[in-house]
Amino acid sequence: MDQGSDSLLENLRRATTALLDERRPPFSLRPELQQAAECLHRSTAGSFHPADEIDRGETRTAHGLCLSPTMAAMCADDYVRTIVFLRGLHRAILDALVDPPRRPVRVLYAGCGPLATLALPLLSVLDESQVRFTLVDIHHESIASVRTAVQRLGVGRSVADLVAIDALNYRIDPGNPPDLLVIETMQACLAAEPQVAITRHLAAQAPDAVLIPETVRIELRLVDPAAAFGDADRCEAEEERLGPVFELSRRSLSSFPADGEVLSGASVVLPDPWPGDLQAMLFTTIRVHGEHHLEARDSGLTSPRVLALDGPVRPGDRLRFSYHLGRDPQLRCHRLEP
Repeated sequence: MDQGSDSLLENLRRATTALLDERRPPFSLRPELQQAAECLHRSTAGSFHPADEIDRGETRTAHGLCLSPTMAAMCADDYVRTIVFLRGLHRAILDALVDPPRRPVRVLYAGCGPLATLALPLLSVLDESQVRFTLVDIHHESIASVRTAVQRLGVGRSVADLVAIDALNYRIDPGNPPDLLVIETMQACLAAEPQVAITRHLAAQAPDAVLIPETVRIELRLVDPAAAFGDADRCEAEEERLGPVFELSRRSLSSFPADGEVLSGASVVLPDPWPGDLQAMLFTTIRVHGEHHLEARDSGLTSPRVLALDGPVRPGDRLRFSYHLGRDPQLRCHRLEP
C-alpha cells in the first residue's frame, strides 16, 4: 500500500469512527457519510457517480431486479440507512467475537455493489483477526471495482473471497459457514428486488448464521395522507395501527414452505365505522441488529406506500396479505368475501 493509499485508508477510518459513534444521532452525520463515500469512490478508481443513465447495467432476473452498479453506489446517499446498517453490522461482529470459537467472524455479504458500502468502512476499523468478509455481487463490474478498492486500501487479509455470481446461485461451503449473513437488496415493502428470495436461499444453507437485517416488518396503518410523508410526529399522533401483515426474519422463515412462490402473510379486518379521513397505507420497519433499527420515514427503505387493492377500501373489509416471489416480487393484498 503506497503513501496515497495509506492516507485514503486513514481518511476512511476517521470518517467511519465518527459514523460508529453511537452518541451521535445518524441524521447528524451526513457530512461524515459523504466523506466515507468519497473515500470509497476514490479507492475503486471506477466511475459510479450519478450519470444520465443510472439504470444502465441493471439486471432483471427470475427472482427480481438487481440494481445497476451506478444505482447501487448511489444507495450510500440514503445516509441514515447506511449509517444504521453499518452500526448494526459492527455491533453484530463485536457480539460474535465474544463467543467461542475465538476466530475471525465470517461474514457473507450478498449484493455488495461496486463500493461494498457495508464492508469496506468496517475494514478500516477492524483487522483480519476480527473479521473476514466474502463479498458477492451479480455484476462483474461491481466485483472488479471492490477488488480494486480492497487492494488500494490494503485490507485484502480481511477479505476471504470476491465472487461475481447471482446470490440465488451461490452455494455456501458447509464446512466453512458464515457467522453473519448480510443482505440488503430491497426497497420499501420488499418490492421489486430479491431480498426475500436471497434471504430464504442463503439462510437455509447457514441455519446458525445471524441475519443482517434481523427483521423486516410491513405494517398496515390508517394515516392522514396529508401528513404521511411529512411531519412524523403529527402523522403518528393521527394514525391507527392495524398490525403487521408480513415479516421477514429467522422466525418467519421457519414457517414458510421450503419451496413455492407464495408466502402467507396476515389477515386484517378494517374498522367499521371508518375513522375520519384516514387512508390505508403500508409502512416498513427494519431492525438491523439489536437496538439499531430504521423506523417509518427514516429512509427510502421505510417510506410509506399506499395500499393497492382491487377497488376502493371499504369499512369492515377483511384483507388477506401474501408475498409473491418471482420476476416481480411484491406484497399483495386481496379482499376476502364476507
